[in-house]
Amino acid sequence: MLKKEVLNELKPCHDKLLKLKLMSYGGSEFPKWVGDPSFLHLKHVSISGCKRCTLIPPLGQLPSLKELFIRGLNAVEAVGSELFGTGRTFPSLETLSFSDMSGWKKWSGAVFPRLQKLEITRCPNLVEVTLEALPSLNDLELYKCDSGVLRRLVEVASAVTKLDIKEISGLNDVMWRGVIEFLGAVEDLEIWWCNEIRYLVKSDADATKILVKLRKLVVWHCDNLVSIGEKEEEDNCRSNLLTSLRTLDVSRCKNMERCSCPDGVEELTVSGCSSMTVISFPKGGQEKLRSLRIWHCRNVLEKEWEWGGKKMNNNRSSMPMLEYVSILDWPNLKSIIELNCLVHLTELSIEDCESLESFPNTLKSLKKLKIRNCPKLEVSFLGDNLTWLKELTIVNCPRMDACLPGWVWPPDLQFLVIGKLKKPFSEWGPQSFPTSLVELSLYGGGEDGVIISSSEFSHLLPSSLTSLSICDFEKLESFLVGLQHLQRLTFYKCPNLKKVSSHPQHLTSLHHLHFLDCPKMTDLPELLLPSLLSLYILGNCPGGVLKERCSKGGRYWPLISHIPCIDTE
Repeated sequence: MLKKEVLNELKPCHDKLLKLKLMSYGGSEFPKWVGDPSFLHLKHVSISGCKRCTLIPPLGQLPSLKELFIRGLNAVEAVGSELFGTGRTFPSLETLSFSDMSGWKKWSGAVFPRLQKLEITRCPNLVEVTLEALPSLNDLELYKCDSGVLRRLVEVASAVTKLDIKEISGLNDVMWRGVIEFLGAVEDLEIWWCNEIRYLVKSDADATKILVKLRKLVVWHCDNLVSIGEKEEEDNCRSNLLTSLRTLDVSRCKNMERCSCPDGVEELTVSGCSSMTVISFPKGGQEKLRSLRIWHCRNVLEKEWEWGGKKMNNNRSSMPMLEYVSILDWPNLKSIIELNCLVHLTELSIEDCESLESFPNTLKSLKKLKIRNCPKLEVSFLGDNLTWLKELTIVNCPRMDACLPGWVWPPDLQFLVIGKLKKPFSEWGPQSFPTSLVELSLYGGGEDGVIISSSEFSHLLPSSLTSLSICDFEKLESFLVGLQHLQRLTFYKCPNLKKVSSHPQHLTSLHHLHFLDCPKMTDLPELLLPSLLSLYILGNCPGGVLKERCSKGGRYWPLISHIPCIDTE
């Protein structure tokens, strides 16, 4: 009782209150002032962790309330008239959120005339919902709830355009079929951890009623999902289902064997589907596809894959608008030579493709190219067909050689990440790097690991650089900063690095100095410290020596205390 009296004495003395937060109140009921309609300007109310309270205060009478968050009221079993009060209720409420209400079983009440967003999170025992219409609701999010709650809410909220459901118990194919009939206005649908669903769209579905406005579909971690549609034939033809869909993301669905992309999709992501063997498109190609990601689908068969470069009778690409392609961890892929036909391709990323052998050489619109960990790929030069390239990454491709006479650097290249190729940096001759290059990351390893000082590859470094990263140089012991315009310098996994120094005339430009996993760096380059804006020393403080020297009262503190951003954890 004393707790209630204390809270009662804390009643605000005027009606200008805009925001109210009550946390971990220990009483069993709230004093009458909580929810008093005399607070005419109160817009935000949050009540959390009040575990003994069995009733929610009558907040429905607050005339200006726009946001209401109820969390962790475990003793509340029913929400109804005590929340709404009498008369016109929640006239201004736009956002309502319930979370961590383990005892909540029943929800009944009146209309929320302006409610736009509703969240119900971790309320597993809520099974009875008898609400009137939610005419303005357009954003519904449910997490760890019963499927009956989902069904009832979509029935009374016909205007929902964004539906996000995660870990809904009892949501099997039968229940989902009942839900989907009420999603005629939904444009954005996300489904996570709903393991009882096998098909998102039944074969006998009425295409004029089912998800007719759906533009974005995200399906993650639905372990028993077999396919998007109930029947997807080997020779896929154009479908009249999901014709408005523009973005499709299917990830971590471990039993999904094939993905037939609906006609009209512009962005497709298939990731982490370990049983996936086929990714197919409608006959005639995918005219609108602009972005394609295939990540960690190790069992996709190349012979079943119809690349964008597959020619049609009129000698054009079947994916004429494709601009972005990212392939990661596809061991069955041997060739991407067909991409030559993709005249609009501007970004291409190929990583961890252990069988890839051939590469296109006429990508005349390409601006960003990344090739990592492709041990069989043999490309000895870039050639004159990549002149638009702005960003290039080539790392750990031991059969590639960047030092042959035929290698031509793109003239407008600005960002370069390179290393672990056929010939180590120590054997490179003088390189004519483009003067446009501003960011460079060099990766060592293998024979490059024997480089002891920066002098062994300093001839490679163009004077135009503003950012330089030195990574995986096992034997590197010292580095001399000799670049006048350098602003950012990073060392990563250089276990023997002991000394970094600078020419006196190159002291004012460096603003960011970072050391990551460089355990022998116990001293800082003092001449470089005055101009720094950030200093990171991460994972490399043996016995805490350098961390101690950089702490308050330490040796370096007078030299680094002016630096706005310091991280030595």
